[in-house]
Amino acid sequence: QAIADMKNFVGPDTVILSVLNGITSENDIEAVYPGRCLWSVAIGMDATRVGRSLTFGAEGRIQFGEKNGEMTDRVRAVDEYLTACGIASEPCSDILFKQWSKLMVNDGLNQAAAAFDLPYGGLTKLEAMQEVIDLSVLEGVNLPADNHKAFLESMAPTFKPDGMPSMRQDVLAQRPTEVEEFAGVVRRLAKKHGMPTPANDFFYEKIREIEANYNK
Repeated sequence: QAIADMKNFVGPDTVILSVLNGITSENDIEAVYPGRCLWSVAIGMDATRVGRSLTFGAEGRIQFGEKNGEMTDRVRAVDEYLTACGIASEPCSDILFKQWSKLMVNDGLNQAAAAFDLPYGGLTKLEAMQEVIDLSVLEGVNLPADNHKAFLESMAPTFKPDGMPSMRQDVLAQRPTEVEEFAGVVRRLAKKHGMPTPANDFFYEKIREIEANYNK
């Protein structure tokens, strides 16, 4: 709906950044506004939303770049603009790698927190992360084989043990989740390669069941 709503605001020089999780929103936008997107991902924030209240300790930053990795004039212009606005930004020559790395984390931690009703301190779910790594190789993005372990060693200690990722917040508030952008996308892409995804199959079915039982 947002893609349709912004029609009158998109001109010949408009650049669109999507900070949605997942790896599909840029393709959806480009299908309507070709050539307008820079690929992007928001990382490093620890926001908790309850109703209309938002609390956070880390603001995070926006990583973005051209899909082909070229450092173009518009990438530099957007970086200058975001910096002038006080928004932390990081131009990247490997933005697809960055997006898939975030997808790996979301598939493992975000979905596990929602499915098992756990905070960060109770999460050690690697199977879904491994499926994203294996799929990234088939899709030509090539996350390292130990990418999930490297993330958990470097970033997991910085999470508050009683904090929670966004999908668990959504489940607790009985909001629609991003499961289609996480397990749903992994399942669809893996199917064309004949790759099994038992961990993401489990998360998809479990979280859809949780959503179906809202207000019951």
